[in-house]
Amino acid sequence: MLKVLGSAIAKRDSDTDAHNYRVAIISVKLAERLALPADDIQRLIKGALLHDVGKIGIEDGILHKPGRLTDDEFAVMKNHVPFGLDIVNKAAWIKDAMDVVAYHHEKYDGSGYGEGLKREQIPGTARIFAIADVFDALTARRPYKEPFSFKKTMDILKSGRGNHFDPDYMDAFESMSRTIFEEYAGREDDDLKNELDAIIKKYFYE
Repeated sequence: MLKVLGSAIAKRDSDTDAHNYRVAIISVKLAERLALPADDIQRLIKGALLHDVGKIGIEDGILHKPGRLTDDEFAVMKNHVPFGLDIVNKAAWIKDAMDVVAYHHEKYDGSGYGEGLKREQIPGTARIFAIADVFDALTARRPYKEPFSFKKTMDILKSGRGNHFDPDYMDAFESMSRTIFEEYAGREDDDLKNELDAIIKKYFYE
């Protein structure tokens, strides 16, 4: 059901299921490197698959605009966070996704949006997901951009260390970034689904 909902969200956003699969897998890889407890990783998986569920409530002209959003349009786009919270809070079995849905646009220095949280005020799952989400956005092909190289991607991510991203989490990600890039950057193949299925089985059924 999580994958069904994630697929619906991706199609609303003119994206593919592969984006949700990649960010979920990459997030779990980083969480495992950081030795997060299994319960936290369960919440992270739910949040990764449903992170943009609130975009269902954003009007097409803004959601699908090919160019840069105006300040007013961006203010509307930010509403996907409270919209998403409203959705996940309606069913007990997906409330665990709340931390990622609510806080994945927060930044470590407090300059992000949602509630303007900073440092450890931001749940660890959201701090992990933020790195995976930006990494995937940079390395994927989008209608308005070609995929970035490994060097350019990591230069951008490292420039966010301590302001956008948790520095300790960023250090852990950097140590595994080459492998993550080679294995997951821009992938669209069916094996992503199989790998995600194995992760879900490990954390929800074993």
